Amino acid sequence: MKHAGWKTGMIALLLTGVVGCSNSASPEAATQQSATSSPSDSSTSSQQAVHTISVDEKKVAELLTQFKTQPPTKVVTVSVAITEILNELGVTPVGVPTTSSKLPASLDNVLRIGTSHQPDLEQVAKLQPDVILGPTSIQASIDKKFKPAALPTAYLPVDSIDELKLSTVVLGRLFKQEEKATALLQSIMEKEKTIIDATKGKPAPKVLFLFGSAEALMVMNENTFVGSLARNLGASNVASDVLKQTETYVPLNMESIVAANPDVILLVAHGDPSAVTKKFEEDVKKNGAWEKLSAFKNGKMKALDYSTFGIASLVKVPAAYEELVNILYNN
Repeated sequence: MKHAGWKTGMIALLLTGVVGCSNSASPEAATQQSATSSPSDSSTSSQQAVHTISVDEKKVAELLTQFKTQPPTKVVTVSVAITEILNELGVTPVGVPTTSSKLPASLDNVLRIGTSHQPDLEQVAKLQPDVILGPTSIQASIDKKFKPAALPTAYLPVDSIDELKLSTVVLGRLFKQEEKATALLQSIMEKEKTIIDATKGKPAPKVLFLFGSAEALMVMNENTFVGSLARNLGASNVASDVLKQTETYVPLNMESIVAANPDVILLVAHGDPSAVTKKFEEDVKKNGAWEKLSAFKNGKMKALDYSTFGIASLVKVPAAYEELVNILYNN
C-alpha cells in the first residue's frame, strides 16, 4: 500500500471548533452595507479603498441587541475565538476558557473558568460579569449552565471565516474599538486576497473533511472553519458539492465516499489526537475501500496541524490558508 504521505501527515491532528461556511462573497453579499465605523473616518479611508469591509447590517444589529450594557465592563468568554478577537481589540476579559490552545500572553494572569463545554459556574458567578460571551454553535449547552443562575449571556457566530469577520465587526462596535477592528480585518483580507488570487485558474481538487474522535468518524460539509477556507481557495467540498450534505456532520458512509473519490482527505480530530490517529489507521488497514481512493493512492490523506487549525481563529487565517494551499494545490 502506498501511504507514506498519510503516515507523515498523521503526526499532528486538529480539533476544529469550527463550523459555518461560505465563499469569500458570503455572507458579505451585494445587499450588505459598510461595516466600518464611519464613511468620513479618514484614518481608514485608504485601506477601505483596497478592501471594503462589508457585513449584513441586519445581522450586526440583531447581535448587538443582546447586550444590555454597551460596552460591557466585565466580560467572561467561553470561546477561544472570541477571546482572541477581544485581545486584538485591546479588550481584556475577567475570565477566559481553560483550553489546550495557546491564548495570548497578555491573558496569562486572567482567571481560567473551565472549558467551553464545561464552564465552572461558581467561578463565573464570583466574577459578576456584565456578560458571558459564547459561540452560537453551543448556545444550547451553555444556556443550560448559566440560565438557571440568571447570569447574562450573549452569543456570536465564530465558526467560519465570514462569521469570524462578522463577529469582529460586532465586537468592534460594542466596545467602541471600530478602528482596531477595521485595521485587523483589513490586514487579514489583504493577505487572504493575495493567497486566493494565487490559486485562480488552477484545477479545483475535491476534498473530503473528516471530523473524528476515537469512537467515530464523521463527514463534515463546508460549514466549518477549515471548510470555509478551502471553499474560498476554490476547492470542491465532497460533502457539500457531491454528496449534497446539508447537515454539518453526518456519519461516515464508505460506499458514498468511494463513489465521490476525493482527491484530498483532511482529518480534523476531536479529543485525544493519538487515539484518533490509531483508530483511523486501524480502519484504513482493515477496510480495503480506502485503497481505492485517489487521495490514498497519491498520499493526499493528511492530518492538519493542531496549532493552526485547532480552534476557529481569525488571527491564524493567513497561516491556515497557506497550509491549505500547499496541501490542495502543490505537489
